[in-house]
Amino acid sequence: MAPLTDGASAAKANLRAQIRGRRSALDPAVLAARDGELAATAGALIKDLPPDARVACYLSAPTEPGTNALVRALLTGGFEVIAPRVRGLDLDWAVVSAASTFATGSFGIREVTGPSVGQGAEPLRSAVLVFVPALAVDHRGVRLGQGGGFYDRALEHLKTGPPAGPQLVGVINQDELYDKLPAEDNDRVVAAALSPIKLTYLPKATG
Repeated sequence: MAPLTDGASAAKANLRAQIRGRRSALDPAVLAARDGELAATAGALIKDLPPDARVACYLSAPTEPGTNALVRALLTGGFEVIAPRVRGLDLDWAVVSAASTFATGSFGIREVTGPSVGQGAEPLRSAVLVFVPALAVDHRGVRLGQGGGFYDRALEHLKTGPPAGPQLVGVINQDELYDKLPAEDNDRVVAAALSPIKLTYLPKATG
């Protein structure tokens, strides 16, 4: 991928603003329906996971594609679910359970309380799936994040793609799958894009 130029940086910023605007305009009833639809679509990914597999999944903010039903489905399936928490410049991970309590953390995002299972990439090395938040994904697997770099840092040294490591799945709305997004050298591509209506496998990502 080409280094990010000033023009590409501006293009990313403009695209983020457009997508955030569209998401903010969605009716809450539509968002609620998509939460359940996303979990149903993810069934193809989780149905063949080994028992007790570890899955990393973010806890969605109000305007993001909802992961609430997805987390419940993973817990019902008997999988170990870990979710991220912002700690300084890094992501810290904690186990989610039916008995978990939550607090509002950095950026107004819901975070699970309880002991840490590690920071950065280390807890992800034993995961089989990592559901990654995204504003958009393109057909090469390039992911447009929120711009804070938290996942870029967490994934930088993580080997991905079976059997070396977990499969990365970008979670988006269906209209957020693009032909080509601006990219830079340190971007980690995702192996699939999950939306409420479709699971799209993308060119294989290794790292």
